[in-house]
Amino acid sequence: MKKKRADHVWDVPPSARGKPARLTVATCQFPVSHDISANLTHMLDLVASASSAGADVVHFPECALSGYGAATWPSWDDFEWATLNSAMDRIAEAARAHAIWIVTGSVHWDPAHVRPTNSLFVFDDKGAIAGRYDKRRCSTNDLRAFAPGTTPLTVDIKGVRCGFLICLDWAFPELWQEHAGKVEMVFHSCYTDNVSRDRIEAHTIQPLIQGYAWLNQYAISSSNSCRPRQNFPSFWIERTGHRGGTATPDATGLILNALTDDPELDAFCERVLEFRRSASDGSLYAPYLEANKT
Repeated sequence: MKKKRADHVWDVPPSARGKPARLTVATCQFPVSHDISANLTHMLDLVASASSAGADVVHFPECALSGYGAATWPSWDDFEWATLNSAMDRIAEAARAHAIWIVTGSVHWDPAHVRPTNSLFVFDDKGAIAGRYDKRRCSTNDLRAFAPGTTPLTVDIKGVRCGFLICLDWAFPELWQEHAGKVEMVFHSCYTDNVSRDRIEAHTIQPLIQGYAWLNQYAISSSNSCRPRQNFPSFWIERTGHRGGTATPDATGLILNALTDDPELDAFCERVLEFRRSASDGSLYAPYLEANKT
């Protein structure tokens, strides 16, 4: 019997294929500020809402807990490290109490660095830190306050291999490519709000990230701070590049999306990735070139 082609998988959004959820993600947004206590209040409320909605993971923006750098930018002299450490403990308690994973931006100061890093912390559903990703592509202005990270991070969340990126990492395709074939989804956290919506990012970032999902065959949760005039609201892109849910611009809240349990789609995505690998390294064309030698 002739094998059935699965080309239709490409054109049907995974969420429309009627498969059960494998990992449900609450992509959250709120107006991140330099007030750590206010940030924590928003986050604890959203964790509770996400848990009630059935989420497995809660995803927050870049520097969600700490605020983006120091209020006295770029000096850290008066930064409230004790307050931040206490707030981190509260986030760990919330993860444990709700039995939910939490991915959140915050700052981290390693004694080996002269400046803190802009980081994503991954709390597991028992409240332990399962990993930390430090933003690798810092702007010139960022480097006045932050030290750049050096390594990628992947973490298994309830059996799903996940990667992590932060904001300006969007401008470097190699960071997204290194996750291709290694993860099924990427958590991408941003802090790009309180700006003119005429800026080019407002028109290009979501399509750019949609392209990364399509090229690399993983889902992407992109969480952005939401003071008025977000460059773009938080959003979800499916593994095939289809757009998922998008948050209401400038409004605190969450969107719920899921990575589905779909072996047929898994096999299809792997075929797409294998095609791209073989085309890139030339092995796809070797038999044709050999057969056409003169």
